[in-house]
This record gives sequence, structure tokens and C-alpha cells, in this order.
Amino acid sequence: MKPRTLTGAHSVRLAAWLAMPEPIVVEVVAKTGFDWIGFDLQHGAWDLGSAFRGIQLADALGVPVLVRLPDDQLPLIPRVLDHGASGVVLAMASEPEVVSAAIECARYQPAGRRSYGGQRFGLQNGPSDPAEVRPAIFAMIETARGLDAVAEIAAVEGLGGLHVGPADLGLALGGGINATSGAFARAIDRIVAAAHDRGLPATMHAVAAEQVTSCAAMGFDELVLTTDIELLRGAYAHLKAAAEQALKPPVPAAAPERPSL
Repeated sequence: MKPRTLTGAHSVRLAAWLAMPEPIVVEVVAKTGFDWIGFDLQHGAWDLGSAFRGIQLADALGVPVLVRLPDDQLPLIPRVLDHGASGVVLAMASEPEVVSAAIECARYQPAGRRSYGGQRFGLQNGPSDPAEVRPAIFAMIETARGLDAVAEIAAVEGLGGLHVGPADLGLALGGGINATSGAFARAIDRIVAAAHDRGLPATMHAVAAEQVTSCAAMGFDELVLTTDIELLRGAYAHLKAAAEQALKPPVPAAAPERPSL
């Protein structure tokens, strides 16, 4: 899919983020035309079974899926990859050694330690040589330790890119989840620079439509837009408010003032 382009700026890819493990939601989003879809197994309601089925559906519709996993659940990486995920976003990535171990979990021997089971039991097309099967692993920088080690993390061989979790990063920096402090802005500059110095893409999460231009101006190559549950909650709140406003009785027009005699 061709990346979207802002006038006078670099190309930016757009992704959707799903917390709800519903096939109909996957289908709707996959048919909307995003560059990829994220399944949130860190905070979302997905379990492995629903994730496997969602990946299968998205794959049939031709849309790549990245799965977010916590950094303490590395053994799940080969499982989601076996079922066809295009890659994994490693949440709370704080140490180059853990990121390197995650990449090893995504690579077959001798480059890694992933056991060979085929790509969804041979149902997903892929390279015939297992050594050429190299799913992407992305490190999500959202802790103080991760920020301190961001250059070393970006230098880990085989890394696919750096992601930013703005809420946790804002909390880590002491500025709260709204992430408007000067320290947060400096951290963003540092993360984007670390990615680009290594020729890697930088990705910002939880981006509302009105934030797209500013995030692109920061240098991000990919933007993960507002999650499905937030969109649904906002849409229903707006719908209810609009309906209530429509049902309010009209305000009587003020009577014209009589001229004084």
C-alpha cells in the first residue's frame, strides 16, 4: 500500500489498533485500507485463540498484523508468528539484551531459537528457505530505562524499528499521561533520531486525527491511530449528545422590545 504523503513532508504510513477481539471489527478495519493492523495482547481483550483467528482473517484480506506483547512474554513470540503475524511490538522495551532475545525468538536456527512449524501449518505463503523468514520485531520505548538505552536498543541487529508509547513514556518522565512537557518533547526527538540514525522507522501510538500533522512534523514514519474502543466510546458519546440536543424544545424567540413613548 502506498504511504500517505503530507505536502512538503515525508511519507507516513497509517495503522489501526484493535483492543476488541471481534472478527467483524477486524474485517471492517482491514477493508478500510490501513497499512497494517495492531492486535493488543498487552492491554486488549485478545487471547491467543482470538488472535490466531484475527490474524487468519486479516491475512485472507491481505492486511499485515503486528501483535503487541509484554517484554516478559517472549515465549509467545513464535506462537503468534507461527499463525501468520507479520511481526511483534515488544512493549516496555528497556534493555538491548531483552530486545535481542525477542529477535532470536523470531528467527529459525541457526540465527535464532525459533522452532520450525511452518507458517500457519503451510497455509500462509512465504519463502521456501526458513532462513529468509524474518518477521519484524519492534521495540516500544516507554520507560526511563528504555529511553536511556535507546541508542543501544536501536543498534540491536535485526530490529525492525522503534515505537513510542506516549502514555507510559509521559508517566516515566513525570509529566503524566498527557505528554505535553518539554522533557517529553526532548525524549521524542531522541527516539526518532536514534531510529533514523540506524535507518529504522519510528512509530507513534495513540494518535488522534488532529495530532497527525504535528506527529508527522516530529519525524515519525508511521502513526498508529486511536484504538477501536476509544473510537466506539467517542462515537456513542457524540451520538447520544447530538440526539439529546435534537430533542430539546426550541428556545422561544425573545419578544421585540416596544419603543418607549
